[in-house]
Amino acid sequence: MSIDWSFALVVFTGLFAIINPIGNAPIFISFVDHLDKHQQKAIALKSVTVGFIILAIFVVFGYALFNVFNISIQAFRITGGLLVLKVGFDMINSKPKDAATLVKNSEATDTGFAISPLATPILVGPGTLSTAVSFVGVGNKIENSIIIICSSAIILTITYFVFISSTTLIAKIGKEALNVVTKIMGLLIASIGIQMIITSIEELIHNYKL
Repeated sequence: MSIDWSFALVVFTGLFAIINPIGNAPIFISFVDHLDKHQQKAIALKSVTVGFIILAIFVVFGYALFNVFNISIQAFRITGGLLVLKVGFDMINSKPKDAATLVKNSEATDTGFAISPLATPILVGPGTLSTAVSFVGVGNKIENSIIIICSSAIILTITYFVFISSTTLIAKIGKEALNVVTKIMGLLIASIGIQMIITSIEELIHNYKL
């Protein structure tokens, strides 16, 4: 199979920007700053692994799932936007001790927030999934799917190493600064959720006019 390197570059760049390993590092820190290194690595590994599995499933079966349930990409993105918006509001309204409370209540050291909200919708949310599915539909679906899955594996591997390295920032920036960063990231995430909803509504209006 000959690889379309220009398409691969577009896919990698697009998914890297949406998954945003560096931008999501402060979110990861806000959840795990009270845990030891072993627990932090376990949560980082679980979040990127689950994220990859979800993304791979949607790449392979995305169109079929949407058709079976008669769901448009716009509807999927609006729902995801609402979920992302809630995560953002929760971060804005959180207190420094809230992350520890969340871990205790959800047993997150085992499965909890490594899956939700870290794996989804923060790493692999509706925006990432709808983008990946749209890439599949351009040209040869099998070749495109392989490129998308390989790109996702590389990006999420990078994300893992960014996550386990980012915890060293805690000692440097301090808990108060971390709380400020968390609230700022919450504002950005909430804005992303709103933008996802706006974009989907604009697409629906455009399709309706056509």
